[in-house]
Amino acid sequence: MKTRLMNDFKESMKNKDATKKAVVTEIRGAIKNKEINERIEVSDAQITAIIQKIQKEMHESLEAFEKASNAEQVAELKARLEIVATYLPKEMDEEEMKSIIQQVVNDLEDKSMKNMGRTIASVKSQVEGAGYLVNGGKLSGLVKAALS
Repeated sequence: MKTRLMNDFKESMKNKDATKKAVVTEIRGAIKNKEINERIEVSDAQITAIIQKIQKEMHESLEAFEKASNAEQVAELKARLEIVATYLPKEMDEEEMKSIIQQVVNDLEDKSMKNMGRTIASVKSQVEGAGYLVNGGKLSGLVKAALS
């Protein structure tokens, strides 16, 4: 993943693509900060988590700019979000996720809300194991609906 980011950075400089260069620079900076702060070499899974955090922050900023009716900033952030999304795995579609949740819930002896955390952890590991991205808020809502 790091080599892909470096290659994309070089490519964006050659193509004079300022938006992509800014996004890649932000991602590489966040990775470097984590490596320096924790004195570790980050794995691809950790890089994905870093990119997800950046994406979440951008979504929050996008909502704020939309409320403030700042069309220029909204357009720029949408373009940056599209670039960020290219570095993340795809999200599993809701129907597939519901079927996994149903399987996990059916395997539970106690189908109460007390098992929500255990259910979410199990579903999350299965979804990530299949190579998909997990949206925690969406997963939480689906599990809550299945357990109630």
